[in-house]
Amino acid sequence: MRAGKDVYVEKPLGVTMAEDQALREAVHRHKRIFQFGTQQRSSRLFRLACELVRNGRIGKLKHINVWAPGSAPGGSTQVVPVPPGLDYDMWLGPAPFKPHTQDLCTDDGGKKTWWFKTDYALGFIAGWGIHPIDIAVWGADLFDGPMEIQGRGTFYAEGACDTATVWNIELKFNSGVTMTYVGVPNGGNAGRATNDIWAHGDEWKQRYRRISSHGTAFEGTDGWVHVDREGINLQPENLIDEKPETFKVQLTKSSDHVGNFLDCVRSRADTVCPMDESVRSDSLCHISDIAIR
Repeated sequence: MRAGKDVYVEKPLGVTMAEDQALREAVHRHKRIFQFGTQQRSSRLFRLACELVRNGRIGKLKHINVWAPGSAPGGSTQVVPVPPGLDYDMWLGPAPFKPHTQDLCTDDGGKKTWWFKTDYALGFIAGWGIHPIDIAVWGADLFDGPMEIQGRGTFYAEGACDTATVWNIELKFNSGVTMTYVGVPNGGNAGRATNDIWAHGDEWKQRYRRISSHGTAFEGTDGWVHVDREGINLQPENLIDEKPETFKVQLTKSSDHVGNFLDCVRSRADTVCPMDESVRSDSLCHISDIAIR
């Protein structure tokens, strides 16, 4: 950004809140275009879900349920030579130097460990969980004062991975809106099984008619909206007939997340997931991780 470049960032946004804040300061100081890789904002159904909530179609928002795949445990700690062609020092970047271990940065998602090591990431509480958390933030005005948070997480003592495999977190916002944020065992956690329990899984499956390993569900006084990458569920079901073009509150429209970034590089308009909103969403992942630790 100091060199005049616009930036698209994948997950995690930062391994600390200080990193997030430094990135935000640089975006504003250098007037750069920024896009966070929370591509669900470029889906029509996710935008519809959030606009239904923001336009009061489920009544007054009371509670949000959020769930995401949990992190993997274990992983090899065996020190092995750096793979040919990998500049390991550059790969480490600002992370502390550690000897290269087996499967650290393999492209095999069932074996790699860097996703779940705190030197490089927060695990899926932020690396995957940011997706449904970001939709919760997009659909509701949550940041209006102090919040309360408490929760529990499971950490495995053996192996390379040291991030929480599952978590069950309760948040209460200043407005009175509450949120439950849960990590789902074996829901995409790089294929390594655990004995963890999916908190609320059976309850949510019955309530929302179907669920997958991730999702965001807004609960209001007059109904609910549940959305994930497989589709949208609504109560009352006739909410699907609403015409978004008539909504008073309309969110940024994008059908191509990378395309939206490139369009904004040209126009200098804000992206669908700009810097300030990215940090707000990511902050919920960070305080969740802090709380369970």
